Amino acid sequence: MRRLILLFLFVHTLLGYWWSTPQNLGISGADDVNPQTCREQVSGHTCMVWQTLLNGNWDIFCRFGSGDAWLGDTTWTDTFRVTVDTFHDVYPSVTYDYSGNCHWCTWQSNRAGNSDIYVSYGDTISGWSSPYQVTTAPFADERPSIHAINDTLWIAWQAQPGIYSAFYDGSTWSAPIEVASTGFNPKINSHHDHPFIVWDNLEFIFCSEYIDGIWQSPQQITFDYWHEKPEIAANPGGFGGVWIVWQSYRDGNYEVYSTVCDSFHIHQRITNSDSTDFETSALAYLAIDAERQYYEVPALAFSTNRNGHYDIYSYWSWGAGYDTIMPVDTNVSEDRKPVMTGGGFSLWILWQSDRNIDWDIYGSTTCVNNIDDLDDFILSPANDLIITPNPFRQQTKINLCAGYRTNSTELKIYDATGRMVKDFSRLRLDALRSTLLYWDGTDNSGFRLPVGVYFVRLKNESEALTEKVVLVE
Repeated sequence: MRRLILLFLFVHTLLGYWWSTPQNLGISGADDVNPQTCREQVSGHTCMVWQTLLNGNWDIFCRFGSGDAWLGDTTWTDTFRVTVDTFHDVYPSVTYDYSGNCHWCTWQSNRAGNSDIYVSYGDTISGWSSPYQVTTAPFADERPSIHAINDTLWIAWQAQPGIYSAFYDGSTWSAPIEVASTGFNPKINSHHDHPFIVWDNLEFIFCSEYIDGIWQSPQQITFDYWHEKPEIAANPGGFGGVWIVWQSYRDGNYEVYSTVCDSFHIHQRITNSDSTDFETSALAYLAIDAERQYYEVPALAFSTNRNGHYDIYSYWSWGAGYDTIMPVDTNVSEDRKPVMTGGGFSLWILWQSDRNIDWDIYGSTTCVNNIDDLDDFILSPANDLIITPNPFRQQTKINLCAGYRTNSTELKIYDATGRMVKDFSRLRLDALRSTLLYWDGTDNSGFRLPVGVYFVRLKNESEALTEKVVLVE
């Protein structure tokens, strides 16, 4: 129940959100459909992928998003090709891998004579690697979903006849593992750093978690008919609960419902109209208010025909009844299949639209950062918390002021999304009694963190200091 409360915290100071004018991010003269994005809020960068009909077959394209992690000015690169072949490459999914500092994309392709799952990794420097074939079974493997958890990459997909998964540990791929004997539309994310999958069987919604080397028995989430196409979002860092949303026909027309981990039998109805509200996408993100407080806030996007044609709407939940449904795009066109992503405090909704005769990918953004001046977030007085060199490449020295070195002192390092990446607090009985600490730019697992802005936070019983540090190439 604590996780339920955590996800629906009431933000006492509402931030001013608005969605930007939609921009066309597709390829002119070709049909662009099925957009997908990194379904997490990452530090200043993300990726969108989609399938494009060129030369009579479908290929996968992408754009990388980058920008200042705090100010929300994410911009998109030119298009990159993920696939270049004469086969049908469809239903892409993408994730960001912190340990490898790259993105991974998976999709289904018929290049081997039937539908199989392929994967590739890429970045803005090298582009995308040659496709690797994950499945080789003689039956159809379709609609994959991908997610990176610490140093392991996970893929889930629907097969004949059920839900399967596989993982990559950095050197080899596992054999396919059966999750459920029947199922469709799987989506994978994380729960307390464990892989977590939701799916439907065209009537009910199920979930399973990978614990101690095995997938747990499927747990049924819904118990009446007409629940389908679930989506899943984990809170930043994956250390709390999960939020599941789906479209349901239980009221005679499609509406949007949701539930949260540990309270799966409590269903919240998000929409309540006579229209078709469906094709949901969820994101649990970090917002920050005028008093510099972080809040985990759930949001979702969905497509609706409440205006006589399909439009994109968004939903924000501030808890305590403070929920908001807001139009994102009401152009007189068919706007379908929205997806959400975030880079730092810049949130995006992307979708496919037929407003230019063919289908194109459109996107709209909003900033969830209420900090007007980044320097105003630096709270430490001069000489109280000194970090040198700054910026740094290999190692930096953290000089602690004497007044903060007590038995209750904590020293933690956060990335630009507010995710704690390094905890020195366990050293407080020895290292924090000395003057200096050294940080080599790695996380708690010893993996090198990506370049960017980080925040060193020193705290005792009565006070807290925060200092910015920049990790460079």
